[in-house]
Amino acid sequence: MIEKLSKKVRPSSSYYLEMPREIHEQYDERVSSFWSDESPLLLQLSSYVRSEGLQPGAHERLQERISKHDQNWNCWSSRIHPDAALDQATAEFIDVNGLLWVHCYLVWPHLTVYATISGPEALVRDQSNWALQAIKNLRLTTH
Repeated sequence: MIEKLSKKVRPSSSYYLEMPREIHEQYDERVSSFWSDESPLLLQLSSYVRSEGLQPGAHERLQERISKHDQNWNCWSSRIHPDAALDQATAEFIDVNGLLWVHCYLVWPHLTVYATISGPEALVRDQSNWALQAIKNLRLTTH
């Protein structure tokens, strides 16, 4: 398993994350994908900038996502990102192939980051996995 976070990745001009050097990156329009040849985890990120008005909350966004997918969702009570002031909501489900999918919304007044992590259940649940560590290290850029 990859443990050391050693490079900055900037999926958008609004934020960056630290990830292991071994992580591959692919950018397709609004979605950024990250994976490793050494680990069957996939991290995908997208973000939405709001220049005026109120940003929909993390729980509202997550409930909208849940309503669109006929899965047996389990909402997390724990927070992924350590910023206590950050509005965040996370839920998971296991798909028909036995893969665990974690969906997380991180909402600031001007920015929403939507993250998904998918892979084998035991690996996704490991709190030291590189994908969860990258989300925990997500930082806004200063302009």
